[in-house]
Amino acid sequence: MNLDQGWRLRLAVLSTLVRQAPQKPGRTALMKFAYLLQTVKGVPLGYRFELYNYGPYDSAVLSDLSQAESLRAIKLQTVSYQSGSGYEYSPIDKGCNALCSQVADQLAPHSASIKWVLDEFGGASASRLELISTIVFAEREMRRKKQSPEKTELCRRVKRIKPHFTDAMIAETTDELSSKQLISIVLA
Repeated sequence: MNLDQGWRLRLAVLSTLVRQAPQKPGRTALMKFAYLLQTVKGVPLGYRFELYNYGPYDSAVLSDLSQAESLRAIKLQTVSYQSGSGYEYSPIDKGCNALCSQVADQLAPHSASIKWVLDEFGGASASRLELISTIVFAEREMRRKKQSPEKTELCRRVKRIKPHFTDAMIAETTDELSSKQLISIVLA
């Protein structure tokens, strides 16, 4: 796959996520969907995620969303909430279809993974996605550093990164991700 096809595949994946999501996704949701697709399912998106305020982040995802907007595959709306404002994406069918058809052969093998991420997490709040993706990130980082991801230590690390989540919420979500085999933890 050449560079242009890789870029178009990323735009097509993001546009497909917007089109198939059970609710209009925002920037945080799309960032976390892309992270989970790449990290857990191995979809070759080529992003370089780092830990940021709301969990794993790569500014290239936002750049790709802007590109998909400029190609009229998706549109961005600002929405108001009681606590402030945010963003929601919605598909533009004609542009989304045109973009996806350009890389249909590269996109097709990932349709089950896209369905999986939306079935598992499509209805989750941005806050829940932040916690889920941070737990996955911390577990992968421990493994990358050849450290045994023991549950207590993993939860302790996530709590240091995300102190606004309760210990119980972190532990429950860690257990849930482990039971779904999205992370592999060692019980002490």
